[in-house]
Amino acid sequence: ENIARAAGGDSAGKRVQVVKTEVNDPYKVLTATPKLLASVLAVVLLTFFFMVYGQDLQRNAIALLPDRQKKKVTVEILHTIEVEVSRYVLTISVINAVVGLVFAACLFFFLDLPLDEALLWGTMAALLNFAPYVGPLIGMIVMLLMGFASYDEPLQSLLPAAIYLGLHTLEGQIITPIVLGKRMALSPLILILSLMVFGWMWGIIGLLLAVPLLVCVKIVLSRLEGMDGWAHLLE
Repeated sequence: ENIARAAGGDSAGKRVQVVKTEVNDPYKVLTATPKLLASVLAVVLLTFFFMVYGQDLQRNAIALLPDRQKKKVTVEILHTIEVEVSRYVLTISVINAVVGLVFAACLFFFLDLPLDEALLWGTMAALLNFAPYVGPLIGMIVMLLMGFASYDEPLQSLLPAAIYLGLHTLEGQIITPIVLGKRMALSPLILILSLMVFGWMWGIIGLLLAVPLLVCVKIVLSRLEGMDGWAHLLE
């Protein structure tokens, strides 16, 4: 309105109306799918190239250091990071496998699903659980579709999704932060905050890398002189 008035567009005494338009695209989810797949592919490719060329990159980086003592400290830090990240992956894999088995058992005993079908859905739940927040959300949608396709009564149709949501809430909000906190010597509160911050910044990639990056930061801080206090802050 100010621009129109300054330009003389309001000389006729007519009030300038600001019209806001909003496009509601029902296919927004479909158009975002290629970006999601590209993010997942980027993680896979990055992991592959780190596995193939990571050792050479480490050796070349260490060779740039000026003295033997700094090289020794750097090698120790890198070795500790490898051990801790491997421990993290093992811990997450065990937790996800237990979640999948418990979910399959619930479907088998409470909903009378065939054992092979229950194990199939349990395997799906375990694999999706590797992607924090995003994986369980996809699992919830799949369980809703499965429930409405398998049962006629609305309440019974919601049971698979309800069981899945209950297990995921118990595992994601209580069990995993406590287990990882004790296993990785990290504060459960710091773990949850790191997932929120890295997920907000980098989306799916941030959710996948939040805990490993936090572990790396803690290890580096604990080995640097004068930074021990910051490392203890994360514990």
